[in-house]
Amino acid sequence: MNEHLIIPQNIQEVLNNIEGTSLGLAELPMHAHPILSQFDRSIRVLDIDAKSEQQFIYFRYEQVLKDKESGEELKISLPAPEWVIYKETTSYLLDDEFSSPIELPLKEPTEDMTHDKVKVPSYKYMLWLLKNNKVRFLELLTYYLQEFAKAHKDELDKLS
Repeated sequence: MNEHLIIPQNIQEVLNNIEGTSLGLAELPMHAHPILSQFDRSIRVLDIDAKSEQQFIYFRYEQVLKDKESGEELKISLPAPEWVIYKETTSYLLDDEFSSPIELPLKEPTEDMTHDKVKVPSYKYMLWLLKNNKVRFLELLTYYLQEFAKAHKDELDKLS
């Protein structure tokens, strides 16, 4: 593509890095597998299908295991429960550091509860965070992966 150019070393390094970029959208670390703890485990996000009018996001992904010493990928199929954010899915509104949910007092407290976390529609919240530069794409994916992994831990930890 650029054969007609005299390319300096620093630009060639950038071009090599671009060429070597994985086609997966992200690879995010996960907690160790309870049985296969000798491997590092991650989720490789392969595709994201977002439908704006329907407020729907579908994540296609795979679980990846890599030998901790060699870095070699283990080729076994692990469960991949559906990772979807629907129009009705809600998330907690997070503080400015994107680290913990905002909790506010109830209008009508009870003996059991005086405060609760603020909930927002997940799809619109994700868009708002990205469009307003509140969080970067990989940080956003990491947060939602953590929530997904917590909710589906048992399914993700199965071996077949």
